[in-house]
Amino acid sequence: MITLKIARDKNESGQTSLGPAVRFRKGPSRRQKKPSKHGRLRLLGGIDIGTTKVCTIIGSSDSEGKITVLGLGSAPSRGVRRGMVNNIRDTVEAVKQSYEQAFGLARVNPKEILVGIAGDHISGIDVDGFSEVRNPTTGIEERDCRRVRKRAMEGFLPNDVEILHTFIKEYVVNDRGGITNPAGLFGHQLGVKMHLVTSSIEAANNIFRCMRNAGMRTSSVVLQSVASSLAVLSDKERQMGVVLLDIGGGTTDIAIFQNETLQHVSEIAMGGDIITQDISKILKISGHDSENMKKKFGHAVPTDVDADERIQLPPSTIDSTRKVQSRRELSEIIEARVEEIFLNAQKKIQHSGIADKIYAGVVLTGGTALLDGIDVVAERVMGYPCRIGSPRGLLGMNGPVSTPIYATGVGLLRWSSEEGPGYQREPWIVRKFKSLLDVYG
Repeated sequence: MITLKIARDKNESGQTSLGPAVRFRKGPSRRQKKPSKHGRLRLLGGIDIGTTKVCTIIGSSDSEGKITVLGLGSAPSRGVRRGMVNNIRDTVEAVKQSYEQAFGLARVNPKEILVGIAGDHISGIDVDGFSEVRNPTTGIEERDCRRVRKRAMEGFLPNDVEILHTFIKEYVVNDRGGITNPAGLFGHQLGVKMHLVTSSIEAANNIFRCMRNAGMRTSSVVLQSVASSLAVLSDKERQMGVVLLDIGGGTTDIAIFQNETLQHVSEIAMGGDIITQDISKILKISGHDSENMKKKFGHAVPTDVDADERIQLPPSTIDSTRKVQSRRELSEIIEARVEEIFLNAQKKIQHSGIADKIYAGVVLTGGTALLDGIDVVAERVMGYPCRIGSPRGLLGMNGPVSTPIYATGVGLLRWSSEEGPGYQREPWIVRKFKSLLDVYG
């Protein structure tokens, strides 16, 4: 069972409402023990708006945080490109179809609905700040922590981005680092090192509008790779150092964890769709047929495919005859693009500054992770041990969702169960009130 402890930031940006300051840890979550109107169960909902599909999962969480999957729905996604909404109407229709399927099985409407966000507009930045402790003789207080976090974030944000999540790497008291909770400690100077996850304001606006137009009563967003990590990573992996690659249709999301917290996040505008496009272009078949060929006969390691094996290609609109193709040649097309994805991922890992601390290796998830042999190529290209990550520890409809395709959806349920809402914009008056608390609290 994966749990989190979370320290809520008090909207310390003058522009936006901040997401939670997160540190992954072992231990029970206080939120898990709070009963709801439904007795000891809380109804949860997660919507993964991807490039190729929109997936909705409805579930419940008991007082111990165990998640039961009650309903699952999926619909083709035609309004999203590379993780970003480019057609509101089509996306809203896909969200509605997906949710209706899930509701048809669950027969309940959760009030808490989290939505995943991804795309190459997502970025991560390391910031740090220092501040004098207000009253060194009585020890460090929570308001000192809020003040130093605010100082770390001052003046770095462009006008077109907003903060989704803030992850605290460590606090520093009088030049002594490695401190996770400085409250009560004595010192005259307090510092903090943080990793901020930012999003394009326009991209987030489009997602919020899609949810409103689809009739969702509540919605908040969580970074997809962070959500997926809750479903497929272990506490030990996050402690040792691990890279999560969530390979979807249009994007590959990268999240690096070490010392139980997020150290780096980045995105690659490449996913399983570029493999499908190459198959379609080279073999001269439709995109739909190319996707089916990839799923049914695809393999990322050509030498693992019999050189004499032949497969029949679907007839084209021009030529109705069914042509025969070597399966190994299909595998060679796939291998070239898979290698390109991992080469780009390796560059991102090297730029993170902690490439030499990835002791637990790489975990692949997302729909493209189902491609045969993809983990072998990942190990060869990136030089780390690699495994395929699937959601675990679920009750109810655990069979259908225990696949990398639904890692983000399951992770959104876990986040909702253990941490409550993700990033939500707050009214101006609320932000003003919190800023006054920071000054006079």
